[in-house]
Amino acid sequence: MKTNYFYVLMLLLFFLGSSAQSQTLTAVNAKLDHWGQKPNKKMTKKAYISDFQVLVEVYREDLDYKEKREFRGKGRGEATAEAALGLQGVDAQLLQEEVDKLYAEFVADLKAKGYELVDVDRAAKTDYYKNAERMNGPNVRESANPGYLEILPSGASFMVTKREAEGKANNKDGFLNRFKAVGTAISGPNQLSKDLDDALVIDVKLALNFSESGSNWFKSLSGANAQVKTNLMMGTHTVQAPKKKGLRMNGREEAYTIPTSIEFYQGSGLKKIQSKGYLKKPIYISGVIDDTKSSAFDKGAVTTYTNIGDLYIVKNTYSTISSNAKFAETDGKKMADALYKAGSAFIDEELKEFFD
Repeated sequence: MKTNYFYVLMLLLFFLGSSAQSQTLTAVNAKLDHWGQKPNKKMTKKAYISDFQVLVEVYREDLDYKEKREFRGKGRGEATAEAALGLQGVDAQLLQEEVDKLYAEFVADLKAKGYELVDVDRAAKTDYYKNAERMNGPNVRESANPGYLEILPSGASFMVTKREAEGKANNKDGFLNRFKAVGTAISGPNQLSKDLDDALVIDVKLALNFSESGSNWFKSLSGANAQVKTNLMMGTHTVQAPKKKGLRMNGREEAYTIPTSIEFYQGSGLKKIQSKGYLKKPIYISGVIDDTKSSAFDKGAVTTYTNIGDLYIVKNTYSTISSNAKFAETDGKKMADALYKAGSAFIDEELKEFFD
């Protein structure tokens, strides 16, 4: 029988193309650290979910600045490079549905382990939350963390600070930001556990990030060099964003640490339990976003010199800015699915580690 090699080749190319576009996740490399007592079977069978927040990155900027310089009579003016990259195709409704699914499965898992959930009405009456406000899901909104969407699950209610309720709270790095959390800063969530008859307090935070910033250091020696490229992953992520308030001289940026973690608190005093689960390495996800890079480079304008008669030489230095903005195409359904798969894998691993 004669073989149709062209037909076989087309099938092979189609298969390889489909495989290249399939969604893949790297292995979960999670860790659970303990402070104080470790979890034990004597813990009360009550649990309160104090937070279940999901952040999804959809936009990122990178900014670089090179001050004016001069060497042996030759110089260049100030140079600024700005690169921006956004995602096109993100579906907020699909993201909300997957967050709802993650939360529902999380609640079901706790109940399957024999835990009775403390509702938010009971928690709202504690001294720990005396200055807090209630925030209800479902909710998809722009986060105060630049470039992120903030998503709360349907049917869930949490006690938060006024700034959180108004969408003004963020994860900006800094000493003062540590004292803006809800509740009693000194005793922390273990005080809430005590107020709830030693219930297990659980705080969940997930971050799906797409950006990787930074530029070639060698190229940066000769000018301002900014770059953002796609690299989808779940895990704690530090991003830089242009300073929005106050003095914005010299391309100043601010750092934000976006966490992926699950924290457990139970009891108080010497027998208190404090555990934190996190990813030692991010869960990288391929096959969702087109590989895209946005970059900008500016060497600065050459300094010029003007002779005025034979007495004065005027030096002319100019500031220049180079900018570039791009959009990366993404499949909204695949991205929502990636959020669910990565989030579920992380939560399942940490719950297994904590309870087993």
